[in-house]
Amino acid sequence: MLRISFFSIFLMAMKNPVIANREFPQNHSIQLIASSEESQMEEKSRLNHSLKIIDQMEESQLKVILLNDLALNYAQLGYQEKAKAILAQSSSIAKKFEDMTLKITTLTQIAKSYHQIGQQTQALEILDQTVNLVNNITESSLQGQLLLDISLKYGEMGQKTSAQTLFVQSQTIITKASQPNLKFPFQATSPTLKLGFSGNINSFRDTTALVGINVNFAQQWSYDDLFVDGNINIDYDSSRVINNYRPESLIHSVYRNHFNEQWNWFTHFFNTTNQDLFASKNDDEDLVIISELIIGAGLNLWRGDSPSNFLDFQLGIGPRYEYDYIDFEQRSNQTDPTLGIILLGRSVPLGEAILNQIFALTPALNNLDNYYLTSNTRLSIPLTKRWSFNNRLFVRYRNELVFESNPKWHFLFTTGLDYEF
Repeated sequence: MLRISFFSIFLMAMKNPVIANREFPQNHSIQLIASSEESQMEEKSRLNHSLKIIDQMEESQLKVILLNDLALNYAQLGYQEKAKAILAQSSSIAKKFEDMTLKITTLTQIAKSYHQIGQQTQALEILDQTVNLVNNITESSLQGQLLLDISLKYGEMGQKTSAQTLFVQSQTIITKASQPNLKFPFQATSPTLKLGFSGNINSFRDTTALVGINVNFAQQWSYDDLFVDGNINIDYDSSRVINNYRPESLIHSVYRNHFNEQWNWFTHFFNTTNQDLFASKNDDEDLVIISELIIGAGLNLWRGDSPSNFLDFQLGIGPRYEYDYIDFEQRSNQTDPTLGIILLGRSVPLGEAILNQIFALTPALNNLDNYYLTSNTRLSIPLTKRWSFNNRLFVRYRNELVFESNPKWHFLFTTGLDYEF
């Protein structure tokens, strides 16, 4: 009996260390988890403190870099929403940069950060925006280099088609920019055509409607160029007695033949039909037509990277035809010799926007009291590669009174979207 007791005690003594050894790894695992959670909380606290410090900094490239790095650190800890919010803040700062190169390169880095935290859609949207910004840069060499950088970013994100397209485009631009620049004769370009469509309808006691098309065309050859800008509309009014439908037009075109970089012969054509901008009276069955053809010499005052980007002073003469049929009575039907003093600006960059400007003073040479002062301003703001937000302000002063209540000043403002083919 005594031996059994000692043997039992021995077995129990041997069993207790085993139990203790089994319990030790469990306690150690709990301690490691607690230590990991504590470390993560400390890391988050450090990031939060860093964010407060960065927020107090002035908006700059360095601040954007710090925000990008901070967002990646938050994402590594699993705080995706916090990382996205910080990158949105970083993007907002970058878009305010006035230096276009700095803005584009910074945005591409932000796009890369979005990609690294798994936000592919947002990353690609930002890269698409940078492509639109690069297309507005007039310096060819810089444009090609920036496109190359963006193509590499597309490649990193797995967008092989976009990367290859921009790569080829960048190489073409860079190669062309590295070649000797023969300013004249000019480099011929492919034609560009922009079309815009608009319309409105109003119905109460009577029904009125207006539908129309806006046209912008440009073609550059080695010694010549042609630019056409205008709109053609159909106007409907149910209250008219004779004809409910009337055409409306406002067309301006310029053809130039260049002798050298500075001087050219130009042909300037202008037409308006039933346009409130020039009409003495424009309701019921009224009909007003003004057509003008000016031929003369032009002096280039400024030219951008392309011959299509220019500011010219033009002086010429030509006939102007005026027809006014108001209140079922013909008020004028005449052709006068006209002097044209014109300041013409086309595709002038204003930041990201493009400005087209025409300022003209056109007095009749046989009657100096009959003159027009015209300003046509068009500001185009790119939205995507093909779409742009277009704004147009047309102001005119007509000194001669064809109709007794005719206002001398008139203006028209239009806004809408354009698509470039």
